[in-house]
Amino acid sequence: MKELLAKPASKSNSLKIVELVSRNENEYKKLVEIALANDGIMSDKATWAITHCHDNKQGFFCDYFPQWAIMLAGKDYSDSLKRSVLRTLQFVEIPEENQASIIDSCFELLVEKKSAVAVKAFSLGVLENMVKLYPELKNELISCIELLLPTASSGLKNRGKHILKRLSK
Repeated sequence: MKELLAKPASKSNSLKIVELVSRNENEYKKLVEIALANDGIMSDKATWAITHCHDNKQGFFCDYFPQWAIMLAGKDYSDSLKRSVLRTLQFVEIPEENQASIIDSCFELLVEKKSAVAVKAFSLGVLENMVKLYPELKNELISCIELLLPTASSGLKNRGKHILKRLSK
């Protein structure tokens, strides 16, 4: 696994990794361990593969919710890792026992000035989904979006405005 990840980034190499781990629980576990090791480019490539496994309806992403929750709360993990995990979390049902931690992390990432635009955008997506389960979060999310909008990038403004529109219905 590490040998494949150490090779120069290419689509064909990345697809080999996805193929290797997508149906093999032990190899997938190794990939998660590499991602969570927070080892720069190696971890970034591992999270990319994890995301693409999920996009292909393969892999074992949902078996690692506790690890994803811990990673999102960790201050030492890169925006790249968080972005990849948050991107996938928008499209899965988060188990109840991990929801509070993930919700807290998403709100923290939204208000953190150093968070990357994509991390904030995907956090908004996760939180919008959580509002459907916990309507009492709606006003807090609206307030966060309204605070973000004046200084947000055009893409984040667009996403925020669309979410505000959906929340007002």
